[in-house]
Amino acid sequence: MRAALAAATEDALVYDLDGIAARYDALTEELPGVDVRFAMKACPVEEVLARLAGRGAGFDAASPGEIARALATGVPAHRVHYGNTVKSDRDIARAYRLGVRDFATDSVEDVTALAGHAPGARVFCRLATSGEGALWGLSRKFGCSADDAVRGLETARDAGLVPAGLSVHVGSQQMTAEAWRQAFAALAEVLTALHGRGIVPDHVNLGGGLPALGYADRRGERLDPPLDKIFAVLREGMERLASLSPRPLDFVVEPGRHLVADHGAVRAHVSRLTSRRRPDGEREHWLYLSCGKFNGLYEMDEVRYPLVFPSRPNAAGADLVPAVVAGPTCDSDDAYAHEHRRVRVPGAVASGDPVWVLSAGAYAASYMTEGFNGFAPLPRVCVGGDGPDVRVRRVAEDDWPRIAALEAEAYASASLSEGVAALRSRGRASPATCFVLETGDRVVGYALALPYPRLRYPDLTRPEERAHDSRNLHLHDLVIARDLRGRGLGGRLLRHLTAVAGRSSYERISLVAVGGTAGFWAGRGYRPEPGAELHGAYGEGAVYMSRPVRHDRSGGPEEGF
Repeated sequence: MRAALAAATEDALVYDLDGIAARYDALTEELPGVDVRFAMKACPVEEVLARLAGRGAGFDAASPGEIARALATGVPAHRVHYGNTVKSDRDIARAYRLGVRDFATDSVEDVTALAGHAPGARVFCRLATSGEGALWGLSRKFGCSADDAVRGLETARDAGLVPAGLSVHVGSQQMTAEAWRQAFAALAEVLTALHGRGIVPDHVNLGGGLPALGYADRRGERLDPPLDKIFAVLREGMERLASLSPRPLDFVVEPGRHLVADHGAVRAHVSRLTSRRRPDGEREHWLYLSCGKFNGLYEMDEVRYPLVFPSRPNAAGADLVPAVVAGPTCDSDDAYAHEHRRVRVPGAVASGDPVWVLSAGAYAASYMTEGFNGFAPLPRVCVGGDGPDVRVRRVAEDDWPRIAALEAEAYASASLSEGVAALRSRGRASPATCFVLETGDRVVGYALALPYPRLRYPDLTRPEERAHDSRNLHLHDLVIARDLRGRGLGGRLLRHLTAVAGRSSYERISLVAVGGTAGFWAGRGYRPEPGAELHGAYGEGAVYMSRPVRHDRSGGPEEGF
């Protein structure tokens, strides 16, 4: 990752996929046999999700949109659960249609809604915890009392649902092992009460809370969580709960920041180091960075991220000055907590000097605004991983036989294959918006898009006869080679196409989702358009969908994925 940071000439959010995979592997070694469901909100970056899915992770999703993104990695629906206790009737129904059957709850009202919109679903009830010992306690909005948990799962059983489990969350960035001991005591109490009422859950979800290792607190003191002790308490607690159950009891964890925080970093730059006198007469330095709370460092009011100044590697002692670190926006919240000890930074830094903000991988992408004060979201760069070295380029004439072979592999069994002549005609209609994904001399994917009037689409039974003049770009087809799916390559093609659409003044991108892929596209911002009438050539269940092409305030394209 440091090599990628050093090579970067512009600001970016960098993820080390190998580091994330290694942290996942270490977790599974510490907690063997536990089902790891990555908390997607911590890092909804397609390459990260794909890498974790490839290692065996499932997903904790908080909305139908996150569910669709999880399923897009190729994980089966039974490895995804709806972990948010807050959900509308509509969202319950959407998740159920996407195939999810496991739902969190913490109220009788939610259970009643699940019975109505997700019949036969499996329900696990979240117990409230104090949140003590965590940087973010999560203790008010979520979770119920022991009595309410018993009542809720009895209601689920009586309504035809499966009272499948219990869950807890001890708070995000939990710094104590004691919080886990208290959670296990509460779980044991409720399990015993449920057994007495004839309800025997099949799993316990231990939630999130596992800490990252690279932060300092808001006072500048390095956070040193007792991770070995936490893992020991988890293993002991699971053994105790399993001994209480008359049937085998499975366990789930939902790590988020623990997996990604220390393996993501921001390459930023210095905006300015200033010195000014406060009203009390004390002189104070301020270091303004090009990124802050609204474009990558949302949690900077609670933690301090380590800073590296690669152009000043030998600064020490008198070369350093105490400074308040702040972001670039016109908002007073865009700064480290500055009532405590200042951060010591090189006094000689100049505007434009690179700065590496380490341990910034958690929630950086999630909380990024779309352009607060005109500061655009940071582009993302993923390094490492077991994927091939690929590049995107325009389609060349000798690519068409290879494109046709990929298309036949993808669609022949569904009778949707068009053949090389029709595919070539789509490409000739708009060469600037048709691309292949190439590794070495192998074409491993393609995207064919051409301008088409909104609510219209190509006829699969005939070649394209003319090019249309339209502000609507129709993504006719996108295919990745079967052996390379689930590695984020489709997202790479989509991002490239969306950027091209923005530069070319297209207003919308449309497509026809076939073969049950509407959920996949919904996770990428596409929405059904009820005014479109699809003929049967696209197969049963095909859906015409579209999304706007958004631009940031500086006029450049925003990919939005």
